[in-house]
Amino acid sequence: MRPYLPVSALALLTLAACSGPGPVVGGPCTYETSIIEGTARTVEASGVTFEGAAGEFFVTAEDLGALPAVGETLTLRRDLILTGTCTPEIYSVIAPAED
Repeated sequence: MRPYLPVSALALLTLAACSGPGPVVGGPCTYETSIIEGTARTVEASGVTFEGAAGEFFVTAEDLGALPAVGETLTLRRDLILTGTCTPEIYSVIAPAED
């Protein structure tokens, strides 16, 4: 093996370690928050399609935590992106909707 090859590799690693962090991906972002109700229309392993006052919308199973039954109504917090290139919509469950 040539002795200058490991030295060259070490020099490249040293230079790479000295470079600063890259730009923040997507940030900074701002969101508009609203509280909405949605009734589960279809439930799949990947998430739920809800029907609400503004129409149909999909919420991932990851955002929901536990999947509701078809026909169940939930109160959700919806964060809709206004500026930046972060996640366009973020949903979180507040509670089952009150009758």
